[in-house]
Amino acid sequence: MSKIALYIRLSVEDQIKFKESESIISQRMYLNDYLNQNTELKHLERVEYIDDGYSGTNENRPSYQRLLEDVKSGQVTNIIVKDMSRFLRDYITLGDYLENIFPFLGIRFIAINDGYDSSKEVGNGVELDVQFKNLMYDFYAKDASAKVKAVKKTLNEQGKIQSWNPPYGYMKDPEDKYKIIPDEETSWVVKKIYELYLEGLSTRKIKDYLNENEIITPAQRKLQLTKMDYSNRYTTIKDNPAWNFSSVIDILADEIYTGTYIYSRVDKSLVNGTKEKSKYLPKEDWGRVVNNHEEIISKDVFDEVQELKASKRFKDKNTDYKWHNHSPLQGFLYCPECGHVLAMTRSKRQRKDGTVKEHRYFRCRYCKNDGVKIIGSNADKVEPLVLEAIKVKCDISSEIQEQKKYLIDSDVLIQDLESKKLASYEKYKLGKMTRLDFIEEKKKLDEEIDALINEQSKKVVQQANMHEEKLTRKLMEKDIKSIIVRGNQILKIEWK
Repeated sequence: MSKIALYIRLSVEDQIKFKESESIISQRMYLNDYLNQNTELKHLERVEYIDDGYSGTNENRPSYQRLLEDVKSGQVTNIIVKDMSRFLRDYITLGDYLENIFPFLGIRFIAINDGYDSSKEVGNGVELDVQFKNLMYDFYAKDASAKVKAVKKTLNEQGKIQSWNPPYGYMKDPEDKYKIIPDEETSWVVKKIYELYLEGLSTRKIKDYLNENEIITPAQRKLQLTKMDYSNRYTTIKDNPAWNFSSVIDILADEIYTGTYIYSRVDKSLVNGTKEKSKYLPKEDWGRVVNNHEEIISKDVFDEVQELKASKRFKDKNTDYKWHNHSPLQGFLYCPECGHVLAMTRSKRQRKDGTVKEHRYFRCRYCKNDGVKIIGSNADKVEPLVLEAIKVKCDISSEIQEQKKYLIDSDVLIQDLESKKLASYEKYKLGKMTRLDFIEEKKKLDEEIDALINEQSKKVVQQANMHEEKLTRKLMEKDIKSIIVRGNQILKIEWK
């Protein structure tokens, strides 16, 4: 008995959307309902091929590859999908399957939502429409993210604040969703915090003052303004909410209170086209829109506070400390609460297998002596973060820049070659190029593209090898003055 393959794919994007219509179950029901109502197909043996969580631009899908192998071996003679984008989003490759491979192998291909049935559509011109439809799929898959980023970048450059949660002391302008205005209920608190700090109060004492006077906290005010409980997203709204060190420190460090909008503090990129990775950018690379909104704190007062904060930190990094060889971070890490250098402690623990694991932590002795609850910084977790920050900051060598330029230029070349493939395909469809000439031209272009991709891969590996050095004392002393950390989070790096 002939078999019909039911190809079902749930993409990563569909998983994010949580739409039932895009689920595996609904696709299965949709395909089976179609077959049950088709007298010609309903008696065929049905075999499912399911790829859960794969993009249509990725051909290395396990069930997709298994389906192609079964097609080649003759085990499957019919394929049915919900729409063509479920099967493949590369319009050129899809065109090869529909026009050359499937007809040669005698495979009937059905895409329900596209109204496509290869047994009925051959020779009537529908195939050309299919190609352009999949061209749109292809463009969407590749360019959607870039277009969203471009729009956000434009809005940022115009000073349009897109965050749903304005900083404490501000609220959304009811007449303009992209603007913020001083919040009468809390803007005076921000001014008071700056005033108290300039009077000589520590962040700990300011926190105590705010709690003693029952000043509304950022979490409480956010709840009032939004009428929504964000306790499971960003902050815990307790029965008795209280101010903490971090809230005070963040307010004292945020330039937005001077009327300056800050954006692009973090660079987000895709690793291998899939996983998003964030990198904190140097302060000088941040985007700024000055005089974007009404100030709460003057620029002079803000600068005075920053100078005072810097003066309170110990400049002596204790580089001669006898334990400095146990971590290159020794003498460089500072407490965000009091500004003192963090001390390192070590402990050893024996595992069940007899091996000994050493734990290295940095803690503030001064806050501990004052009875302040502190979070230790794990050296094994902070060291990689510092190394990555140094790589990002110092990634300016001519060799690396040269390699980056090559990757960008080669991407442009690949796009040009893909465009040439499309142009050749259009010529072939319009009868201006023979099928043999088209296949030869496509083969030549594919070889050029593959060569560029292989060279790109080599360059990426070279870059990775360049960055494989370990964090060393020499590297720290060369690039860094001080690092402020809270737990395993880097709050600020002062560069040389």
